[in-house]
Amino acid sequence: MHNPEKPDNNDDELHVIEKVLSKNKLESPSSNFTHRVMMNLHSMPVATGLSPRNGLFLLFGTVVAVTILTILVSTGVFDASNATISLERLPDVELTKNLQRTIPLNGKWLMDGLILLNIVLAFILLDRTVLRPFFNRRMSS
Repeated sequence: MHNPEKPDNNDDELHVIEKVLSKNKLESPSSNFTHRVMMNLHSMPVATGLSPRNGLFLLFGTVVAVTILTILVSTGVFDASNATISLERLPDVELTKNLQRTIPLNGKWLMDGLILLNIVLAFILLDRTVLRPFFNRRMSS
């Protein structure tokens, strides 16, 4: 039961918070600040992120990587690359007893996955570095 004569911890904390807030008064911004904010409301924000030059270098590198990987996969370099990942070192707990102890790894599938990942990355870079700036300039003109 709450005793009105004896304040509890929550009341003490509330009084401390009120003291701290009463000492720190908020300052009103200067008229110069308000004027600058009002004048810049209609200006375009500064673009942040990847610069077009760096984005084009990344895009070019991604296209080169996709081209090299595609040539290597199409010539059959990774056709004979088959390996297995052994799970023998896993402890024998209830969850791992029914697991297959080796996982087959096909080199061609791995390279196909890398090619797909690079193509997705290339489309994202193309969008960010070429298409968006182009259409933003057309829209603002």
